[in-house]
Amino acid sequence: MEIWTENLVDATALKAIYGQDMPSLEGINLHGIDIQRDGPRVLLRFDLREFPKQPPKKWESSGFNRVQLRLLAVGVSELQINGLQSNCILDLNITEEKGTIRLSADSGAMKIDIAAEHLIIDGVSAYCDE
Repeated sequence: MEIWTENLVDATALKAIYGQDMPSLEGINLHGIDIQRDGPRVLLRFDLREFPKQPPKKWESSGFNRVQLRLLAVGVSELQINGLQSNCILDLNITEEKGTIRLSADSGAMKIDIAAEHLIIDGVSAYCDE
């Protein structure tokens, strides 16, 4: 089975936070999709279901319990979004085939399919989700 982080240009930021226990992309809470013509690029912003076992001290002392990830797909050649929902919990699948990175998710109410040349971590942050 393919590990999704192997499809990232650089997974250093996630490895620094999660160590060997990399988070899955099952049950992510999608907050936004930003489509940019330059690149073209698509930015996905979502909460991970799993909080790191040993979070950064700053996160721990601030009482943070949720990690938000921003993934940037660059060189997008295909984009399909069907449906929309305000509370969007998805299982995001990231695979690579013949040099193309594919991001896909289908919750039943919403479907996302993206094909891109590269996948970059645009940001990792944490907050308190009560």
